[in-house]
Amino acid sequence: MQFITLDRIKIKANNKYLLGQQIKFNEDYDHRSGSLKGEYYSSKADGNVPFNLFIAESKPKQTLTIEFSSKILNEDYPKLISRETIKDCLERINHLGICQIDTEGIIKTGCITSMDVTTDVNLGLTPQVLDMLNERVGNYRRYKWEHYENEGIVFSRDVKSKDCKESLILYNKSKELQRSDNLPFLNSLPNKPQVLDYFKGKTRFELSLDTPRKIKRYTEVEDTYIMDVLSTKANPLLKAFDYVFGNVEACNESKPHDYETLTMELLLVQYDNDLKQIEQTLRGLFKSRSGLTKRMNKIQELWAVRQTEAGKGKNILQGVRNLLR
Repeated sequence: MQFITLDRIKIKANNKYLLGQQIKFNEDYDHRSGSLKGEYYSSKADGNVPFNLFIAESKPKQTLTIEFSSKILNEDYPKLISRETIKDCLERINHLGICQIDTEGIIKTGCITSMDVTTDVNLGLTPQVLDMLNERVGNYRRYKWEHYENEGIVFSRDVKSKDCKESLILYNKSKELQRSDNLPFLNSLPNKPQVLDYFKGKTRFELSLDTPRKIKRYTEVEDTYIMDVLSTKANPLLKAFDYVFGNVEACNESKPHDYETLTMELLLVQYDNDLKQIEQTLRGLFKSRSGLTKRMNKIQELWAVRQTEAGKGKNILQGVRNLLR
C-alpha cells in the first residue's frame, strides 16, 4: 500500500505542546488593546535555516501552528513528508536550536489545515508531452491551463470562490531544485550529488489543498488528524488528474458508429475539436439549457473517446495516469 507524500504541511495543535523557546520569537500585539496576541518564528528572517519553517503560538486561542517544507528532512529530502517521516520532521525542529516541541503530542492530537500533495515521477516534460496535455483538458468549462515558469504547466479550476480554487502543477523538478533560491539548501546537504542525481529526469506533480474542507474531499477522511490524513487510502493526485482530463480508462471503448455519433463527429471536425465554439453555435438551436447541456455532454464524451484513441496522445495520457497510481 502506497500512502500519500507531501512537500508542505501546516499543522495546528494545542499550544501546550510548545515546551519552550530557545531564541526570542517575534511578538504580535493587538493594535487596539495593545495586549500580546502571540509569538512567532519565521525562517525567512533566519539565514541559518535554508528552508521554509514557520512556528506560531496564539495566546487567546491557545493554539500552536507549525508549517514546514519537506526540505526539513535535509539529506532525506527525496522521501518527502509522509506517515513514515512525519516524526523525523518534527524531531528535526528540536535540533535546530529554535524551540522544543512535544512531537508525540502533536502527532497524536494535531490536525493538518493545509498541505501540498506531491509525487516525483520519471517523466520528461518534452514539448510533445506539454502540447498533448494542453490539448486534452477534458473538463474545458472548469479548468484552464497556463505555463509554469517555462518549465511546467498549471491546470487551475476556473472559479471565483477561493474555497473552490484548485491547481494541479507539473514541473521539471531537477531544474527547479537548481534555481538560485534553492542553492543555500543544496549547499547544506552532505549528499548533494546523490540528491541531484535522484531528481534528474523527474517531473513533480503537486496539488495544493489549502483548507481542511479540500483536504477532506481529496483524502476522503472525516477529520484532518495528522495520521488519519497521512494514512488515507485515497489518491488525491490521481483524483485531481481525472478531474482535469477525465478518466482515461473509462473512455477507452468506442461507442457504436450510428447517425447521431457521425453527426457529432462532423461537428468536432468542423470546429477543430473546439468544444467552446461548438457550444456557442448550438446554444441558439436549443429551447432549454438542459437540452443543450445533455447534447454537449454527449459531444464531450465522444471527444474524450476520440482523443484517447488518438495513438500517441492516448498512450501519453494513459502513461501519465499510470505513473500516479
